[in-house]
Amino acid sequence: MEAAAKLGQAEEVPENQRVQRLPGALVERTSTPGGVALVSPYHTHRAGDPLDLVALAEQVQKADEFIRANATNKLTVIAEEIQHLQEQARKEWGTGCPHDFLGAYKLQHDLSWTPYEDIEKHDAKINIVNKLLSQPASLPPSIELSFQGPTESGHL
Repeated sequence: MEAAAKLGQAEEVPENQRVQRLPGALVERTSTPGGVALVSPYHTHRAGDPLDLVALAEQVQKADEFIRANATNKLTVIAEEIQHLQEQARKEWGTGCPHDFLGAYKLQHDLSWTPYEDIEKHDAKINIVNKLLSQPASLPPSIELSFQGPTESGHL
């Protein structure tokens, strides 16, 4: 142990690799902790022009490509799993279904069930309500408000 301590003291550490110890600092502030450069200081401290639209567009395009590739890979795995389950179901169930068809239903956003025959009517009602909710509410221009309430003539 003592030999290792003497060895560490004997070596001179360059100024840029010395550990800066500040009171209350939890992390040493050096570009090469332990003598090893973990990241490129050029890339981590480079201040690019935030208004460079071409560079921003390239980054957005690259991010879009990565997202598309990642989504494609995940969807491919899901499609393969579905195909496997379909093959497994054919083996287990055979050519015919052992149960009688009783009906089809749609689960709505409010967790209620709508019979298949009524889905179009129910969706039409929901669309009407959504249109009403999306329109801004305003008062008619002919009614003037006062502190006593609406008046027809506009005078107190």
